[in-house]
Amino acid sequence: MKQSHDLDHRHVVPPYLRIVNEQTVPGTSQPVALWDFRVAQPNVSQVPGPVMHSLEHFLGTYVRQHHSTIMNVGPMGCMTGLYVWTVGPWSFDDLAGVIAAGLRSIEDADEVPLANVIQCGWAEHHSLEGVKELAARLLAERDQWGDPGPDAHEVSTADLRELSAGR
Repeated sequence: MKQSHDLDHRHVVPPYLRIVNEQTVPGTSQPVALWDFRVAQPNVSQVPGPVMHSLEHFLGTYVRQHHSTIMNVGPMGCMTGLYVWTVGPWSFDDLAGVIAAGLRSIEDADEVPLANVIQCGWAEHHSLEGVKELAARLLAERDQWGDPGPDAHEVSTADLRELSAGR
């Protein structure tokens, strides 16, 4: 399937990890990529704010400590997943392995990293127990990460006509 932002959100089945945009830094041969790590069903469920905030802290801290070519991990505004920005060549298996390792680091944590008034803009907005539950679920479903679902497809003109017709 061609990679793009334009998957029909009605037909995806999280969790999945996929590249949504890859470009080359102008004047170089260096690839940069944006990945979609979808963890909740769009328009059906979302990750509660404190849990997503904690997941961002854990994964962001993990990748900054271990992988200099992962630029950032950030939550989607819809709270159904995270974006991951990479520099250089990254395969699905390599990035999935890093994310899984970051999720495993949550299991024995006693506190959310950087969840303090000096390093966080909303230090009280976290859930250690919630992020542990989410991480355990995502790891249990790790074998599904490579597939956004059997009916996943790019948005088509017919999909948009159906939407405008109110169906």
